[in-house]
Amino acid sequence: MNKRTTYFIAALVFIGLIVYFTQFQQQFYSWSEDYEVKGENPYDIKVLYELLDNRFNLDVIENRVTTELSDDENKAEGTSYLYIGKNPQYTEKEAWHLKEYVKAGGEAFLITDHIQDSLAEILFYREDCGSATTWAGRNPEKYTPKVLSGFNHPDISNHYYEFQYTFNHFPASYSWKYVPEAAFCNKRDYPVAALGSFVIDKKNENYINFFRVKVGLGYFYFHTNPIMFSNKFMVDSVGLEYADFVFSHVKSNDMFWDRESLNLPENQKAKRRDRPQIPAKSPLEYIFSQPALRWSWYMFLTLGVLYVLFGAKRRQREIPVLENNRNTSLEFIETIGRLYFQKQDHKGIVKKQMHLFLAHVRQRYNLVTRDLDDKLIARIAIRSKVDADIVNDIFKAHFKLRKILQKPYSKVSADTLNNFYLLIERFHNEERKTKFEKIADNSEN
Repeated sequence: MNKRTTYFIAALVFIGLIVYFTQFQQQFYSWSEDYEVKGENPYDIKVLYELLDNRFNLDVIENRVTTELSDDENKAEGTSYLYIGKNPQYTEKEAWHLKEYVKAGGEAFLITDHIQDSLAEILFYREDCGSATTWAGRNPEKYTPKVLSGFNHPDISNHYYEFQYTFNHFPASYSWKYVPEAAFCNKRDYPVAALGSFVIDKKNENYINFFRVKVGLGYFYFHTNPIMFSNKFMVDSVGLEYADFVFSHVKSNDMFWDRESLNLPENQKAKRRDRPQIPAKSPLEYIFSQPALRWSWYMFLTLGVLYVLFGAKRRQREIPVLENNRNTSLEFIETIGRLYFQKQDHKGIVKKQMHLFLAHVRQRYNLVTRDLDDKLIARIAIRSKVDADIVNDIFKAHFKLRKILQKPYSKVSADTLNNFYLLIERFHNEERKTKFEKIADNSEN
């Protein structure tokens, strides 16, 4: 057997191993609902965290809510609290403190499939709605792979967002949590109002999964399906737009993200007996007990043998060729532009242009863009020092297009998109012109 034949056989073995692991082995990431802030698995929330960090003054709580949140009206008002994940682990004292924080004017957003018992007992009394069996915080569920979720606001009540659960890349049934209609009676001490719901198909009844509770000067907002805010859905424009509508209810810029309430404090955990330490039969026992690790070990040994046979001889180290640094920002912009051009999604681009314009107004001029009315137009014109007619033309064109944008299968022409872009670009040009004039005046002085 000559040297060339040996290399050829080794290459075939190596290629065969690669094909096996890519075609017949599962992906090496978790499909469990961990909701990790820095996790890149499908059901982690890294994308949501980065989006909220750019949109709000986000402060991650590193202690318990009783320490981080204030129940003083002067400190609580203008702030919001966010928890996202499985059942939050509040103590009874922490649940009362969170209620006092909201009562003082704070906002609390709890995106969880189970409302914690201590908090549920404070906000929802079973007897309020006339029956001891009525809902008091524990959410029923519907098992189905796909739901259509929407909002009760009249402007978007006919628009639905599709969420389909998958496991290992295949559709699977999932327990979508909701709140029964019996919870929304008018006899509660703390009024409950429905904000959004989902349907299994458009002919079935609505299952409420987004609602708020009025407590004192503030509100509790509850969403019963945190999976809708995971990485899998947030990288899609549908999930991104749905999350944008949910968080549009936040009226403050300062947000506290609670990660400590995922677990009970150490002094509240039940003490366990120490288990006897049983030594493992072999250091490789755990590796061979897991199929993925076992085959990785076999592949590692095979590659090691091949290297010893064919690659262990001494060689001159290759001198790397250093390329000049390139500015890839323009290449990225060109790639994104080509994608949008090929897709011809003029309707989606119009939506994104208006969202970016409103985000610019919120970030630069500290304006609340919840109500698109004449007052907002006047405030934008005053703070940006741009002619009010220019701002009014943008909103006038948006109102004219809004009915078209809300229809599921409607289309927007390229001329309409171009005209709307020119209106927004005109605003930015005037804005930059005003900025340059101000700089020139300051330099002359």
